Amino acid sequence: MADQTDHGPGGSGLNAVFAMLAEERRKLDEFQAKMRAASTTVESPNKMLSAVFDGRGELVKLTFNNTKYRGMAPNELSSLLVETLRRGRAEAFGKIDEMAGRDVVPGVSFGDLAGGKVDLDVVVGSLMTSAIDLPSIVRAAKSEAGRADG
Repeated sequence: MADQTDHGPGGSGLNAVFAMLAEERRKLDEFQAKMRAASTTVESPNKMLSAVFDGRGELVKLTFNNTKYRGMAPNELSSLLVETLRRGRAEAFGKIDEMAGRDVVPGVSFGDLAGGKVDLDVVVGSLMTSAIDLPSIVRAAKSEAGRADG
């Protein structure tokens, strides 16, 4: 029996779709490796506090670099902690966006998604729109395969 991915109507288009999927998988694996290796370190403006975030923007280490915090009012210390952690997460999410190099779905960046800045209904709607538009993706793959052959 002939392999239908290579023969018959649209066979080369199907191969192109599989090649695109394989390439996307490779890119995803590469992205995940970069995220595992990434870290972001920020300091408070007064250098009293350092925070380290992993590639997912999660706090992994918090260090008091001196004892200045002992003389601070509780509200002042709390504000310093919150602002430093907020800035660190924002920088970590910015790195995620740079590593990704593109939106996770049109109009939605990895950083915004990870930071909870995106309405999940918007993401699901965008994914559904992409799935509904599968025929145009197949046509584009066939067109790309035609240019590669000729």
